[in-house]
Amino acid sequence: MDDMVQLDELSEKEAGLSAPEREGARKILRALAAGGREMAGLLASGPLKGLTGASGVVNVQGEEVQTFDEIAQEVFTRTLRETGAVRCLVSEERETPEIQNGGSGLFHVAMDPLDGSSNLAISGPVGSIFCVFRPSAGEPADPSAAVLLSVPSPVFSAYVLYSVSTLLVVSFGREVRQFALDPARGEFLPLPGTVRFPGDRGQIVSLNAGNASRWREGDQSYLRSLSGAPYSARYVGALVMDFHRNLLKGGIYLYPGDMPKGGSGGHPEGKLRLLYEAIPMAIIARAAGGEAVDGTRPILDVSPVHIHQRVPLVVGSRSLVEDYLRISASPS
Repeated sequence: MDDMVQLDELSEKEAGLSAPEREGARKILRALAAGGREMAGLLASGPLKGLTGASGVVNVQGEEVQTFDEIAQEVFTRTLRETGAVRCLVSEERETPEIQNGGSGLFHVAMDPLDGSSNLAISGPVGSIFCVFRPSAGEPADPSAAVLLSVPSPVFSAYVLYSVSTLLVVSFGREVRQFALDPARGEFLPLPGTVRFPGDRGQIVSLNAGNASRWREGDQSYLRSLSGAPYSARYVGALVMDFHRNLLKGGIYLYPGDMPKGGSGGHPEGKLRLLYEAIPMAIIARAAGGEAVDGTRPILDVSPVHIHQRVPLVVGSRSLVEDYLRISASPS
């Protein structure tokens, strides 16, 4: 019945896809499920193998690479390559896109192979984030330019949450579906129904208030507006976990840009990456009745100029995001 849609059936529901695209999307979903299943097993045994710390390498983002960042990169690169459906693969962990299958695949894929990996040192929740794009007609030979031109044509987005259970959440833009890993069968099985932000707005606010002194005045004004209001602060520092909790419970997640202080530091352009963090969550949020903005405009209206472009991100229940836009636009 429609209330329990199998993972392999998701692409068949999409009338906007051609038959080859449906099959390609199905193969990619299988690859994400296979990679998620493998990563769930590796993460569970990580502490026993001493694989919870830094690798001693700094990635293209200037961030210290955790051991499992590279493991996840290798796992999902392999499972996606084996589909034959991926043309270019963009990853947080690689400076340039990796051309796969001789550039003959149907789709471009952008991924954050392991979101929140610093949480592994305390056995905290982590995730993996993906977005699949349809290449544009007559795309340029340069892989980065080709991927950027495909961004206005997303096919689907997904994330894997590794926590008490391992969940795969997928949206082709119309609805959001959840699948839970059954360890005994090694399969992601559907959970009933679709997922939407609760209609009662929600009362969870997820942000790192420790950075507030570096925020622009509008963001500080929004934070002040929460004082005395009936909100609960919940923040674990892994986008997938913070977003997923708010998706189910209702709430808002904020990661504003950090302005330089004392003439140094700061990320005024934001910290999260547009292609493989903000856009995938924006697609899922909008399909679930929510919204995502960069502080002033919808994330899905932002035109990317670089594959590793950063943006501020505010995402959650639509009414809470609208409150944020109203308050932050008129700071007092």
